Amino acid sequence: MLEGMTPPRNRAIYCKVADLAETLEPKDKTIFMSAINDPEQWSANTLSNALRQRGLSIADTTIGKHRSKTCACFRG
Repeated sequence: MLEGMTPPRNRAIYCKVADLAETLEPKDKTIFMSAINDPEQWSANTLSNALRQRGLSIADTTIGKHRSKTCACFRG
């Protein structure tokens, strides 16, 4: 009956880029991740501001950490 039971994950140690992406509809997720992965078109600050204007709060530093692969997504 209790097989596979696990504690809820601690959101404090996960990347907000990944968490936010998982909340989006597939089309929006594709657009979001494309912008995240395009630092030449979208600086972290510009992207953060554009997302905030659309009701999504994510800091430019969080975007920068994800881009530089120093966030939880890339920890082994």
